[in-house]
Amino acid sequence: MAGIRALQKRAGKLEKAAMPTPSPFVQWFGSFDAWVESDVLPGVEGGTLAADDMVAVVAALRGWEADGTWSGAHAR
Repeated sequence: MAGIRALQKRAGKLEKAAMPTPSPFVQWFGSFDAWVESDVLPGVEGGTLAADDMVAVVAALRGWEADGTWSGAHAR
């Protein structure tokens, strides 16, 4: 019986290790879209951030979010 419990614990650890690491945006804001709504859009509307530049920045970061780049960065 103890062997089965140990095997279950090991399987649980392996499953947890295989899960992707959430991006900093998910950790800090709950989601990427929440960051855009809470920080980027008010900055663009207030003139603090350049709209043209932020479109490119958000698109690049969204691509990193989609392809899992953050997981690789956390693994180092």
